[in-house]
Amino acid sequence: MQIPTSTLGLAGATALLCACAGNGDGLNSQGEPGTPGSTPTQLTADFQSIQDNVFTPICTRCHEGASAPEGLQLDAAHSYALLVGVPSSEVPTLTRVKPGDPDDSYIILKLEGASGIVGQQMPYGGPYLPSSTIDVIRSWIASGAPQSSPAAAAAAFAVVATSPADAAVLPAAPRTLVVAFNREVDQSLLNSGSVMLERDTAEGPLTVPVAIGAAPGNPSTVLLSPLQTLGVGSYRLRVRGTGPAPIADLSAQGLGIDTTAQFRVAGEP
Repeated sequence: MQIPTSTLGLAGATALLCACAGNGDGLNSQGEPGTPGSTPTQLTADFQSIQDNVFTPICTRCHEGASAPEGLQLDAAHSYALLVGVPSSEVPTLTRVKPGDPDDSYIILKLEGASGIVGQQMPYGGPYLPSSTIDVIRSWIASGAPQSSPAAAAAAFAVVATSPADAAVLPAAPRTLVVAFNREVDQSLLNSGSVMLERDTAEGPLTVPVAIGAAPGNPSTVLLSPLQTLGVGSYRLRVRGTGPAPIADLSAQGLGIDTTAQFRVAGEP
């Protein structure tokens, strides 16, 4: 079954961060977050401020929905889960946001246009973020990249994002798959029977072997690393929320529903 809208939230790096147009929308005349021509917005070193002033107004023009580049959705429902502790698609040895270590966080390297990045400095085509804005993002990462989301505690335990997103069509095989929850997951329940990757074949679904573990510094996000390169074909990322030993949070609250995200590796056109 496909992921219900209520389970996934909003409809998951070739371009790691920010706008694809590079037209300055989302920045004021000083190149800082805010309406063009306005007084700069007071950006603070916390995730919500960065989301409201950088990710949402600048980044989601491209990085939203199933077609987001590299599966990196940066709207408010998905960005934290797909950034913190998640390996970069462009340079898999680096983490998009490595809590406590901005110098080793790929997001900072992309924003600064540092040597060693793949593709272009972000925002694509400029204007680029000023050093004062990047320094705020650095400070947030240096402090451990906390999320601070009190609303999640009151909500039912749920899957909030996957990468690839449901119905995504990918030009190349992903190296890492992501399942993000709204609360920390009981790690003892993570195994090949509770979180799995399947490939559709003429003989029926075939389980693809994967390594499973929590994202470093982000225990509400689970990473799956295929142990073999995914070939062209259709795949299904499945999370068991019912039956024996379903996925649950640290309070033993289960999902109560099996969740599935289907995607296709199409290969280069």
